[in-house]
Amino acid sequence: MNTMRVKQVGRLATILLSGLLILSCKKDNPEPEPEPEPTDRTEGQLIKDDIYKYYKLYSIWADGSIPDYLKDPAQYTDQYGSASNVLDALKRLTPVHVAAGYSGVFDRFSFMEGINGYNIAEKASTKMDNNEGYGISVQWFSIDSKTARPFISFVEGGSPAQVAGFKRADIITSVNNDKENYSIEVSCPDPGGSCEVKDPAAYSRLRNNINNALDAANLTLQVKRADNKLFEKPMNYNNSYVINPVYKDTIYLNSGNNIGYLALSSFEEIENNNQNQRNIDAAFTEYEAKQIKSLIVDLRYNGGGYVDAAIYIADKIGGAKTKGKLMLTYEMNKYMQSDAAKSLRDQLNMYDTYFDGRSALNLNKVYFLVSEETASAAEMLINVLTPHLPVEIIATESRTYGKPVGFFEQKVRDKVSYWPASFILKNARGNLGEKYNKGTDRDLRDYWDGLVPDISGVGDDVSADVGDPAEKMLATALADAAPSTKTRAALRSISSRAIQTVDQGKMHTRPERGMIKTRSK
Repeated sequence: MNTMRVKQVGRLATILLSGLLILSCKKDNPEPEPEPEPTDRTEGQLIKDDIYKYYKLYSIWADGSIPDYLKDPAQYTDQYGSASNVLDALKRLTPVHVAAGYSGVFDRFSFMEGINGYNIAEKASTKMDNNEGYGISVQWFSIDSKTARPFISFVEGGSPAQVAGFKRADIITSVNNDKENYSIEVSCPDPGGSCEVKDPAAYSRLRNNINNALDAANLTLQVKRADNKLFEKPMNYNNSYVINPVYKDTIYLNSGNNIGYLALSSFEEIENNNQNQRNIDAAFTEYEAKQIKSLIVDLRYNGGGYVDAAIYIADKIGGAKTKGKLMLTYEMNKYMQSDAAKSLRDQLNMYDTYFDGRSALNLNKVYFLVSEETASAAEMLINVLTPHLPVEIIATESRTYGKPVGFFEQKVRDKVSYWPASFILKNARGNLGEKYNKGTDRDLRDYWDGLVPDISGVGDDVSADVGDPAEKMLATALADAAPSTKTRAALRSISSRAIQTVDQGKMHTRPERGMIKTRSK
C-alpha cells in the first residue's frame, strides 16, 4: 500500500466530516475519461449519464451493488427523468441497514446541487469556510419545569450575532421590538425528560416569529442575560460571512494539572497560515505554555468539514505521544485503488496518514463532548486518536450521528456539483468503531449508528454559557480531569438540576457538514 506522511496541509479538510466531505478545485475530470459521447444525446441526458458513471467509478458501494453500464450508461439512465432521479435510484441499490431510529439503505449521504443556474429538480447545499445568516441557533428550555423560554444555544464564530456580542445562554425576550411574551407554559412530568407545551398554538406562533426573523434581511434582537440585564443590538443578514470554527478556547488552571478546553463548531480550511490556522496554532501554543495535562474538545454542534483540517487538529492533540504513528487509512472501491485512479488519489492525497507531532503536548487524557449532531469529520477525529491516547466520550444523548463516509466534489459539465460517498476512514487499528461499538469483532468495523459514549444522557444545559465550568457536560469532564472534593461537589450540585428541553424546540440548528477531501491546486 502506498504511504505518505502528513505534509504541511494544503487544504485541511474534513466531512463526511458528520461528520466526511471532499471539495475539489476546478480540475480536469479524473481518469478514466468518459467514453466518446454520442452526438444525438441532449445535455440533460449526458448529465444523467455522468451521474451514473461517477457513481460507478467513485462510490464506496460500487463493487457489490451497482451494475456495470459504463460502456453504455443510457441503458440505465434513460429510464429516469432527471439527474436527481438517477442518483436516488443508485442510492437505493446500496445495501439495507437497520438500526435504532433508522431503516433504509446505507447511502443516504451522496448528493448533488445545480450550479450556474442549472436545475437538477432537487436542491442540496454544502457550504464550507463561509456561511450565511445571523449565526444563531435556538433551543426552547425550561429551568423551573413551569415555563420554557427560547435560549440562544449556539453562536457561530465570525457571524453577525457573534460580532454584535450575543452569546450562548442569552434568553430571547423581543424580536424586532415586538411586544410578545416569549415565555410559554409547559408541563414537565419527567425530571430528566422533555417538556410539553400547554398552548401549542401560541408556541407555534412564537417559534414562527423567531424563525421568520432569523431569515429576514434585518433583525433587532433583545435578550436577557444571567445577571437579568437586557442586551439589544440590530444586525444585518450576511450572505457570506467567514466562519471561525474556534468559538471558545481557554485553560482551567489546576495546580500542576492544567486542563485545556477547545470548542470547535466545524473543520474549516487550514492552509498557508490562514486565519483559521493561526487561531488553531495560537490555542495550542497557549496549551503548551501552560503544560496542560488534559484537553476537553467540545464537538456537540460539530457536523464535520474538511478531512485535512481534522487531521491537522488530531496531530496537534496527539503531540509527542503520537509522532510517527499511523493515524488513518482509506477504504475505497476497486477502481479508486487501481492504477487508473492514481492521479486522482494524488490530487486528493488519499494515502495512509501518519502523525507528524505538530505540538509538544503530552496529554494524559482527551475528553470529547458530543451530541447526536456530532458527525463525520468530528467522529473521525475521535476515532483516530482512540488507539493512541486515553479517550472519554461524554454525550448529551446516547451516541453521535454515525457517518463514517467521506466525499470529494466532481463537477459535471459545469452544471452539477456532485458528491458521491467515496471513502471510509479507518483508524490505526484498521477499524472504525474501536471500543465504542458493543458486540463482536465484526461489529467493531464501523460506526454507522454513531459512536457509543462512555457517559451518556448528560444533557445540553443551554442556560450556561460556553466554557462555563457550571455547564453540566463540561463539569462532568472537569470532575474527572481534576478530581477533588470541590469539583465533585460542584458536579453533584449541577446534576441535581434537571435539564428540560421542549420537544421540537431546536431552531436554526447547524447543518451536517460531512467529511470532505479537496483536490490539490
